[in-house]
Amino acid sequence: MQNLNLEQLKAATAAGGVTGITLRGDGAAFVVSVQTQRDEAILVTSKKQPRRFADPRKALQVLRTTGWNECRIDATQWRPEDRALEKTARPDRSAALKAAHEAAQADADYDRWFHAKVQASIDGLADGSNRVLTDEEVQTRRAALQARLQGMQPARSA
Repeated sequence: MQNLNLEQLKAATAAGGVTGITLRGDGAAFVVSVQTQRDEAILVTSKKQPRRFADPRKALQVLRTTGWNECRIDATQWRPEDRALEKTARPDRSAALKAAHEAAQADADYDRWFHAKVQASIDGLADGSNRVLTDEEVQTRRAALQARLQGMQPARSA
């Protein structure tokens, strides 16, 4: 029995080397069995493992991209009740997704804070509680800040 990846299946189909396709039940999932002119092959992932489809509709969508619009379904070994047993825990993915959600929440919190500060400044300008600085005042404050920062830097040795 051969292994075919998706690109090889497309090429074999285009060349006329595929005579039929069967979705075979295998536990709680389906695998794609490809009948070629010489032998039978299994559709595999990039890691050379049989490509398993928990939902046969997904398998049909993939097959449609290869040019196949019909196939046989062999459900004799299909055991949908085994799905819970076959599902593997992925604590690494769980931690990564949790971190991503926390980061997204932190971004949203910062955005709300930033928008509130900007709106408060705009409102302060409108009601007179904030005033607009003149160019001279800005330059004076900037020079004072730069002098203070210069004083904080360690002396450079030559």
